[in-house]
Amino acid sequence: MARPQKFDQQQVLARAMLLFWRKGYANTSIKDLTETTCLKPGSLYGAFKNKRTLFLQALDHYFSSLDQEVSTLLNVDLPPLERIRKFFDHILEQAEADEEARGCLLVNTLLEIPPEDAEISQRISDMLLQIENRFCQVLQEAQDRGELVRDKEPKILASLLMTGIFGLRIYDRVQTSAKRKKAVVDSLLSILPRAITEEVATNPARN
Repeated sequence: MARPQKFDQQQVLARAMLLFWRKGYANTSIKDLTETTCLKPGSLYGAFKNKRTLFLQALDHYFSSLDQEVSTLLNVDLPPLERIRKFFDHILEQAEADEEARGCLLVNTLLEIPPEDAEISQRISDMLLQIENRFCQVLQEAQDRGELVRDKEPKILASLLMTGIFGLRIYDRVQTSAKRKKAVVDSLLSILPRAITEEVATNPARN
């Protein structure tokens, strides 16, 4: 009969996640993981089989928190486009507080892993698509409210916003100045107000 686990698995995943986030997958050793998680190698292997499995579960742990954060930020009681602005302001605030310049674990992993690692690539692609779909929903809401002209495609705009997020996260790694990142965000989001219909712009009572 298997002996019951005597540790908090979510706590172990949280610690492993932070380690992978700081050092990357390849540079994180089993010794690093045992020291960080306070588990002996036998317990670590018994619970997670190997480093790769632990890493995949740590990615899931990271995304679960990230997706909840994105959902909360994009579902506040504000006009759709203002919610998106608030989301990017939050990213800038996070970057300013990130003294280790860790960026985003998902983006960092995509930059690190080889292209032939289809499993991890697909896993992260699915996660990022889920976030992109959340942006698309908000943009579709803006269009339904008359804030975006009908020839603007919410899916394309959502992809554009995701591209901007990727760039910002990479800038986090090279420690670009906060002023420069703010200017990048302003330029990126400037396309959204331009998408407001002339009718709405000249007839604010319709809002």
